[in-house]
Amino acid sequence: MSLRTYERIIEGVPEKNDTDLKKLHTRANLPRYVRIGALGILSVCILAVAVGFIREKNRAAFRLKPEHTQLSKDVVAEVNGYERLETDANVPKYLVKADHATTFSDNHQELENVSFQLYDGAGNESDKMDSSKALYVPEENKNFTAYLTGSVNIHTHDGLNVRTEQITYTKSADTAEAPDVVEFDRENVRGRSLGAVVHLAAKKLELLKDVAIDTFESPELAKSNVKEATIRSSRAAFDQINERIELTDDVDVHVVSKNKTSGSPRNINIKAARAVAGFDRPEGKGPVLKQIELFDNVTIETAEENSKPTNIESGYALYDKFADRFDLKNSVHIVTIQDDKPTDIRANEAVYAQTSGQIDLKGQAEITQGTDLIRGDAITAQLNSGKKLKNAASKGNAFLSQTVADRTTQLASPELNATFDDNQLLTVANSVGSSTVTITPQNPVDYSTVTMLAPKAIHLWFKGEGLIDRMQTDGRTSIKLSVPDSNTDAANKTVTADSVRTFFAADGKFIEKAEAVGNAELFVEPLHSSAENYKTTINSPRFDCDFFPGANNARTCVAGVKAKVFRVPTIADNTRGTQTLVSDKMTAGFSAQTKDVERIDAIGNAKFSELDRNGISSQIGFTSSDGVVRLRGGEPTVWDSKARAKAKEIDWDTHNQKSYLRGGVSTTYYSQEKTGGATPFGDSQKPVFLTANSAEFDHASETGHYTGNARGWQENNYIRADSFLIDQRAGTFDGAGNVQSMLFNAKRKDNGKESEIPVYAAANKMSYNRATRVVKYDENVDVRQGTDRIVSGTASVYLNEKNEATQTIAERNVVITQPGRRATGEFAQYNVVEDNVVLRGSPATVDDRENGSSQSSQLVVYLSDHRVVADGKTKQNSSGRIRSVYKVKNLP
Repeated sequence: MSLRTYERIIEGVPEKNDTDLKKLHTRANLPRYVRIGALGILSVCILAVAVGFIREKNRAAFRLKPEHTQLSKDVVAEVNGYERLETDANVPKYLVKADHATTFSDNHQELENVSFQLYDGAGNESDKMDSSKALYVPEENKNFTAYLTGSVNIHTHDGLNVRTEQITYTKSADTAEAPDVVEFDRENVRGRSLGAVVHLAAKKLELLKDVAIDTFESPELAKSNVKEATIRSSRAAFDQINERIELTDDVDVHVVSKNKTSGSPRNINIKAARAVAGFDRPEGKGPVLKQIELFDNVTIETAEENSKPTNIESGYALYDKFADRFDLKNSVHIVTIQDDKPTDIRANEAVYAQTSGQIDLKGQAEITQGTDLIRGDAITAQLNSGKKLKNAASKGNAFLSQTVADRTTQLASPELNATFDDNQLLTVANSVGSSTVTITPQNPVDYSTVTMLAPKAIHLWFKGEGLIDRMQTDGRTSIKLSVPDSNTDAANKTVTADSVRTFFAADGKFIEKAEAVGNAELFVEPLHSSAENYKTTINSPRFDCDFFPGANNARTCVAGVKAKVFRVPTIADNTRGTQTLVSDKMTAGFSAQTKDVERIDAIGNAKFSELDRNGISSQIGFTSSDGVVRLRGGEPTVWDSKARAKAKEIDWDTHNQKSYLRGGVSTTYYSQEKTGGATPFGDSQKPVFLTANSAEFDHASETGHYTGNARGWQENNYIRADSFLIDQRAGTFDGAGNVQSMLFNAKRKDNGKESEIPVYAAANKMSYNRATRVVKYDENVDVRQGTDRIVSGTASVYLNEKNEATQTIAERNVVITQPGRRATGEFAQYNVVEDNVVLRGSPATVDDRENGSSQSSQLVVYLSDHRVVADGKTKQNSSGRIRSVYKVKNLP
């Protein structure tokens, strides 16, 4: 065949002989209209050729590999209806068919309307390719490279169809590379991309750029273009064996699903840096989208029809379409229904089951809904149908917080659960394990901070946004009320009990009352140490406390049976010690300003103690402002290691170390020694009794003042007066007003026999001094000893260590009387040892009805031998000294 013939074959023009030319010449002489028609036909042919040329021009030329750029141009054969079957050991490898084949000297071929049938290793038909044109380049080992262009189609044996304008197929690698726009479909999946690599043997389709993939739930829905998912990415790889698509860079997925409960359609928009879409093949059906695994910068927007979306962000996500669930990892952030009160969810990992509305969070889990916050190591949350938080269970470092305008409420425990209503309002919060509730005011000056701790559980009930209804605890609980440091006597309070129930006022903001049950303890701790401030502890089987309105500050706490109070001074000294108060029932009242204990009322078998001092009565009232303990009812009694006192009313001033007794005061000093020797009674080991209408004791100075019908006695010895003043430290005792006493006996010898005669004394005043051991009577003194009587202005009785009178001195208008005798003077001294009386006066006189009378400036009366010795000047003889001796009978 000549070169001209080859070219004509290429151009599609048949070779002409001379006869044909003559025929053409004859036709040129046909009539004019025939020639015009021929010209029209020719024009149409030229136009068709031009259009074909343009189309071929616009069609890309074969893109050869570098090793194929120098193919031969020498044609060696042309064949129409070309077929070529390659075999290996009678096993077919591939079959080439073409309408026309042109073979070149290097054995490569140009083929038109070509198809390639590939076979598997067993010789069974496998994949197929066809196109308008192809350049076939044979290679060793039955391999070849084929360049296909023009309406290229690839049909794999597993149902993948690829359409493009040009591919390069390499038999050795069994791959087809397409540089142009590629369209593909496989059962329920179809898509397109710019450039692709078809790995026929590996059954993998690589999509190189601008990938768009649509999936359908069935072939019927695919025909109707009802998409299940739309997938976009920069690159992708369709793994047919594993039924999955790997997506790379700028992944954008739109999935249409249904709420399996309501049937409502749901749209899901997903973006990520890369992703893997997995398919499942239900029995007897084509592949359907099962899951999408997403990596890096994942964002998901999911929304049911006519509802606001839920937004998800994470570093990793696995969307299981069948289960309608998201498995999320790496900084998970979920926001449901973005409105004025969105539910904001964060965690390291999360599992979100859309249909059931359950969300499982792990690692730094946190849910915020409005001003409510739930946190923990792990949280299981349930959303309602409106995608709002319905309940949440937190485990590990569980924490709940609710903040409103004036305060923040927080609950911390190992585990807790919270429930919300349809209006997103917190209704119930329950903790498990060692739990803490804190209610903190935004402005601490307004009211106390409340802290509640319980070892087993705390339960909170709410009744509106930020409004608490009540709280209840399980296990040994403490509730602390911390006050602002606004007063020098400000004090915090802590209530501890086996369980505590707290009720809030109708406004839901402030505590109205609290019940502490089981081994209850109230502890009040001042913020500052001072002599007036005490740490107060009250113990009782239970407390019932009510609170000041709008303050979270306790107003009163009522203690149950056998309540005990301990008040420990913040600054101790030798006059202040721990104060103890016990009773059957007790009420503690608190100051609205300082929040410290203002008053304690103890009822039933009440007892108060401090250091060595104690007091009991049916009721005891204590006020901290003045430190006064008021004993009322029953038989109020106070005592210490020295004495005991009773009265109808006793006020014990602990601040000033004083006691005030009113109504039937009765005191008992356990011995004369316990009085400090301040009373003029003889036996140091026997008790001393003092009574009066009222009494006042100064414990610091150790003085006691008895007023109103005062009485004192030791066995048969006694003192009476309008009032007594005993000073134990100084060792003095004073009586005032209508003093009467019988304190000692006088010894008397009569006919050689010694006897004791009680001595009675009366005066307006009396005093006793332990140091001098002198009993002194003043004003209208009247001393009686048997039938003997001494009246004077004053009288001083000197006692020995046995409290026996050794000497008595009477002064001012002294009158001594005995039956039938009378002695007067300004001074009289009775000496027990000498058994005589020294009488002085101006003059001193002795009148005896039987033996006459005598007078002198000084008379000495010897009682044992009935003598009187006068020594001194008389009025009748003032110039000299007169001495007279009388025999006297029965002179004292």
